[in-house]
Amino acid sequence: MGRWSYSDRWTVEECKSFTTKFLNEHNYFDGGVRWGGMSWSRGGEKTGSISFVVSTVEGDEYVRFQYTQTDGHTGEKTELDYKINLDSTPCYFGGRRWWFICPLVVNGQACNRRVGVLYLGGGKYFGCRHCYNLTYESSKESHKFDRMFLRMGIDPNIGRRLFKREI
Repeated sequence: MGRWSYSDRWTVEECKSFTTKFLNEHNYFDGGVRWGGMSWSRGGEKTGSISFVVSTVEGDEYVRFQYTQTDGHTGEKTELDYKINLDSTPCYFGGRRWWFICPLVVNGQACNRRVGVLYLGGGKYFGCRHCYNLTYESSKESHKFDRMFLRMGIDPNIGRRLFKREI
């Protein structure tokens, strides 16, 4: 599954992702320092893995990623080891919600956006979907035929209503 001809933007579904939800479900936010790992697969075949350390020690909250990135063109391997800061907010009925602080710099501007999901979107480092300019597959699908409607002289909004799929 690749990008359609009318859009060259990557989708979040095409990228490896790392979520605070995963960390929370596996009790990495229960305090102290915890080590772990995870892997990704597509079609039953392993596509990547990562080791990480999660620290929720007050004043030193972070996730440290450790993985090897292989350049698809040259085959050159790069060992990566870096930290991403964590932040938390109180929940209305108690507890805390954890967030990643996006570490990427785009156009000389540090992102520092608080996000629940980080993506490996074509770069070496994990970052938010805004920094990687990612879209959702469903967003691309909803406008798939707009160009065809315009060539036929039909307003794309009307065309989508006329040819709406009923499942």
